[in-house]
Amino acid sequence: MISEGVLQTAMKPFKKFGVIILAVLLAAGCGKVAKKASSISVESPGGSQSKLSRASEQPIYSNGNSISYGYKTEGKLLSIYNGDKFKPTYLNGVNIGSGVPGFFPGEHSITKKQYSTWLEEIGAMNCNCVRVYTTQNPDFYEAIYDYNEYHENKIYLFLGVWYDEDTVLEKNDAFEVLDYAVNEAKEQVDIIHGDATIEPRTGRASGRYTKDISKYVIGWILGIESDAEFIGGTNKAHPDITSYDGQYLSVSNSDAFHAFLCHFGDEAIKYETEKYKMQRPVSWSNWPTADMLEHPQELSKGEDAVVMNVENIKPKETFEPGVFASYHIYPYYPDFMMRDEKYHSYTDETGKVNTYEAYLKELISHHNIPVLVAEFGVPTSRGCTHVNAYTGFNQGHLTEAEQAAMLESMAQDIYDAGYCGGIVFSWQDEWFKRTWNTADHSNPNRRAYWSDDQTSEQFFGVMAFDPGGAIDFMKIDGKMDDWNKYDLLLTQDNKKVYVKKDCRNLYICVEGVSENDKFFLPFDVTPESGSNEYKGTALGANVDFIVDIDGRENTRVLVHKYYDKYAFGFGPYDDLFDETGYNDPNSKDFVPIYLCLNRTRKDPATGASVDSEKTETGLLKYGTNDPTSPEFNNLVDFCYGDNFVELKIPWAMLNFRDPSDREIEGDFWKNNALTGIQISTLGVGINDSEIKTYKLESWDKPEYHERLKQAYYTLQRLFEKLHFE
Repeated sequence: MISEGVLQTAMKPFKKFGVIILAVLLAAGCGKVAKKASSISVESPGGSQSKLSRASEQPIYSNGNSISYGYKTEGKLLSIYNGDKFKPTYLNGVNIGSGVPGFFPGEHSITKKQYSTWLEEIGAMNCNCVRVYTTQNPDFYEAIYDYNEYHENKIYLFLGVWYDEDTVLEKNDAFEVLDYAVNEAKEQVDIIHGDATIEPRTGRASGRYTKDISKYVIGWILGIESDAEFIGGTNKAHPDITSYDGQYLSVSNSDAFHAFLCHFGDEAIKYETEKYKMQRPVSWSNWPTADMLEHPQELSKGEDAVVMNVENIKPKETFEPGVFASYHIYPYYPDFMMRDEKYHSYTDETGKVNTYEAYLKELISHHNIPVLVAEFGVPTSRGCTHVNAYTGFNQGHLTEAEQAAMLESMAQDIYDAGYCGGIVFSWQDEWFKRTWNTADHSNPNRRAYWSDDQTSEQFFGVMAFDPGGAIDFMKIDGKMDDWNKYDLLLTQDNKKVYVKKDCRNLYICVEGVSENDKFFLPFDVTPESGSNEYKGTALGANVDFIVDIDGRENTRVLVHKYYDKYAFGFGPYDDLFDETGYNDPNSKDFVPIYLCLNRTRKDPATGASVDSEKTETGLLKYGTNDPTSPEFNNLVDFCYGDNFVELKIPWAMLNFRDPSDREIEGDFWKNNALTGIQISTLGVGINDSEIKTYKLESWDKPEYHERLKQAYYTLQRLFEKLHFE
């Protein structure tokens, strides 16, 4: 996905819970891990140490021109040298991000111990490759070196080289970032050869790089996803540039953007060849937005306006490893994935509509070189961003079981369609991420300090970062063991209301009610507005939200009409939305809470209006979110117990822009802008009770623990099968 750009630094300590689960996986027969080392120990959950033995070295081939390489393209496959010949190898992997809770990726705060733990788990998942997007801290390269030195089954690396995204956005001209990109590539070349010292710099990795991991780097994936403005802007600015004849790559009869790609790649190859006498396959990051196919049903003009086809870039005889294509392919976007009849009328061998497989097959049919799906995935967020109405492979609001089944389906489709590999996005959840339909409602400077379950981009991982400790993790499970007298906030008519929180949710428990009882919980969030009445019942204060509890199927959160951020932000783009009365601060109405999925658009072929799409995100889900339960569902919001009900409400649903610093939405109608204000307390009541204040606290160190999702084990079994004989 498109990155956040250069992100700010904030020196925050990191808490790590847990140890390597390798021993458990092996004991359960869940995966294969290669031979280990006498000088390296792996700690098991019980605290015991197992010794690992040094593995055989990765062989490298040398040609007659004194150039060495261990990987090359052969037809539509990537091959790895085994000491005797180049063997076609199917590549199963994961993308590893740079962030952990409490830190932005630019802080590069992941430790070597964490990387080492993750690599053990990734190896046990039967992955043979990982991908990173840009320069990492030295700990990453050292962990890769150590892992491969002590494992027969190697984990190979695809390495990315970013552009200066600020310049990309400002100039929309690739040649303005050429020097930056080439220097980044040279830096990465020196790093993988263990020959770099980088002084500290804001938002970027630095340190002393001494481990030569060059024999494990299977290829370059240069650049970032390029859109119509960047590609089109480059071609418009340089209409006379249609070719580039480099020392190792060439392109002719094309356009300026392809000349830029060729120049960029050629300089990277040249630097490594001349300095280290080594080469490796090269690709450039791409996505369906810039594929070479025609998509007349696409609703967004920019999603089918340009072409980036690396088939145009030809390797010369001086570059034997070859060129491959790489795409980020998701099942729910762009719109043409669902709208083109050739996709939504396609059925797979099971008889089900499979728009993803249909697109994969068409795309690869236009390529003669290897094609890697460098990103594919779906998120397990509570919130949703886009939907695929034909398959349900949506961007969010998926259970972990659904994510597992969908990743399995996509990985199998990629393999069956003839791609050279597929890399899951992503290894870990990423709390710092943003999504277009929620980004304006959070503080970008503090996103890493809390978990927004409404933001789909934060939950693509096969490994979760759950709030709290693994032992004291707050569960919605119909049991009172998570609640005590210190959580009690108020008592009304023999009903007791308990309140607590963590870095993802506000939790409420009401004792003294049955599943048949209907009642409501008023919340006073902002001092700037609110209603003192709900359905004719007088309230103890001006409140902003109502949790209307009405059984398993009809319990929901409602927002005061004046404080509805959907109405302010997306109402003007929603043809189905009635804006009447939303900017009236004296309104007594409470309305459903929505997330926008698509604005109103026009069909370019017919000119007809296409309806907007939204989902009622305030509707609450019944069940249990206890990961140890057979009925576990990560989307669950509430559960009844014996004479009580407990609920969790995501902070963002209560209009918090940053719960870690107690920041909420201000009066956006009055200010005509989304601006935050700070509060110190939250008002909570039950029915017509007095509103009691719950004290809020700030934090910079979110407590969390790691947990492997179901997708990890599903993919582990599948990846063992996806290989060439």
